[in-house]
Amino acid sequence: MADGFFSFTPFDFSGSQPETFFPSNGGVHEKQETEQRGKEDDCPFRMDEFGDFNFPSANQFGFYQQDISKIVDQTNYQHPNSDCLIFDELLFGNDFTISELIQEKSKISENLSADSISFNSNKQVSNPCLDSLQLLNSYGTKVKRMKGENLNKRGDEAGEENKTLSTEEIFRVAGARYVHFFPEGHDDFYMLTHPCDFALSGLSEDEREDVELANVLFAAAEKVGYQQFDRASRLLQRCEWTASPYGNAVQRLVYYFSKALRKRIQRETGREVIEEQQEEEMNLDVLRGCMKLPFQQVMHLTAVQAILEHVKLINKIHLIDLEIRSGVHWSAFMQSLVDLKELPIKLLKITAVVTNKYYSIDQVGKWLENVAESLNIPFSFKAILVSDMMEIKEELFETEDDEMLAIYCPLVLRNMISRPSSLENLMKVIRNLNPSIMVVSEIEANYNLSSFVNRFIEALFFTASYFDCLKICIEEDEDSRRKMEALCGKGIENIVASEGSDRVARSVKIEVWRAFFARFRMEEMEFSDLCLSQAKLVSKEFPYGKFCSLEKNEKCLVVGWKETPIISVSAWQFL
Repeated sequence: MADGFFSFTPFDFSGSQPETFFPSNGGVHEKQETEQRGKEDDCPFRMDEFGDFNFPSANQFGFYQQDISKIVDQTNYQHPNSDCLIFDELLFGNDFTISELIQEKSKISENLSADSISFNSNKQVSNPCLDSLQLLNSYGTKVKRMKGENLNKRGDEAGEENKTLSTEEIFRVAGARYVHFFPEGHDDFYMLTHPCDFALSGLSEDEREDVELANVLFAAAEKVGYQQFDRASRLLQRCEWTASPYGNAVQRLVYYFSKALRKRIQRETGREVIEEQQEEEMNLDVLRGCMKLPFQQVMHLTAVQAILEHVKLINKIHLIDLEIRSGVHWSAFMQSLVDLKELPIKLLKITAVVTNKYYSIDQVGKWLENVAESLNIPFSFKAILVSDMMEIKEELFETEDDEMLAIYCPLVLRNMISRPSSLENLMKVIRNLNPSIMVVSEIEANYNLSSFVNRFIEALFFTASYFDCLKICIEEDEDSRRKMEALCGKGIENIVASEGSDRVARSVKIEVWRAFFARFRMEEMEFSDLCLSQAKLVSKEFPYGKFCSLEKNEKCLVVGWKETPIISVSAWQFL
């Protein structure tokens, strides 16, 4: 980096990789299977991957009025290694080794009663089959994965509509069943006649079939990890018999992950058919569907409220949006500016950075101009079209000394993890622009893992929660749901099937971004009580908002679905 004071070690995605659970040499080594069988510690699926089981009218400053008590920060989290060396350096004093991770699996039998799948911490598990049966019969109580301070705990009314297993819970049951009952190296059809299948008797017939389908997917992923591609292909054929983009949520999810695994096999064996990548215009069906997801609206309106509180006493405001999309969130910002009546607005400028040349940015700008005109707000809109963030320069933004600058980065920085020079250049430019506030929202998941199986598991459970949300929130809008799932399927394929620079779908969690931003002398800002109160009230405006989980992670707001983290929203200033 040019600025020595803010320089940092460049990203290295192609450097030395940590060990994986599988042999790294190419080809199909069926003869190694007998050597691998019986090595319990080599099993890529560990109980700790599946978590804990216990199933059974705007005011003066914002859009809503309601007080909220102060939040106590109490979140601790550790990440597995990524293949982004700079992020590894930020997270760990010493690297975790695979042997240390595998040692955790040897403690499974000791931890079953305490953490993994018990409902009585004082009872020692002596019969895994019986304990699994009790587990499945008690799935009425939802697993709690969000670990911070809950802002809107789900009450009994949520439980009344949650008498069946969610999509994510299906995969968690399947994961526990797979780890307990299917030994490594088992025959591909071993699960069909397993003696402990009575453990599924607590489920409905549909749920039982979904768990069995998920188990086949787990087995296929394991075989792909071991480069046993013939066996993996046979298992994927079984998935494809049942999975479909038109089935239930589990079947649809298995369809996209099976397709991704098939693509990975083709690439590993040199049989991949190269398809031309095409950028698509903004899809109205997708936008319509996004408007129905509570965590999307909580993300945008929380960011807008934080910026509004920061600039409310300024009459010349410049907003930079790095991923404006429809721009609807800025219409709410304009309305609130008018409602405040603190000072007459001399000028509101919005600058949108666009990297997709097919994006209908002119329509967005015209629509925002119409909104501003209807509210009598002097308004200026500018779009900066670049093919890559490496082209971003300070002078493109045309900032002025007498205006207050705020920057919004919604789900955009993660797209540059695989292009570290672009990310570094963007952060350098932002640093020099010196905004008064920068709000960042990012996917709260870790897709930046070098281990294929770990990455597969992380993506599977995150996407299971997302598909569950789509199923519940936009079930009546079939076209929107299918297009959103198909778009998600493209990301799944990139996460699962691609490696190196080809794998552009990467995300890291808020703890990693904190350490990264610290290198630019950025300080995290606290969200106001009103801002948190608004997030809570926005979620309640949706028919299924009761399932939208909110928590504080230090100063950051984490928005989830049924207590599975989905998106983090954080505010920053430069020192």
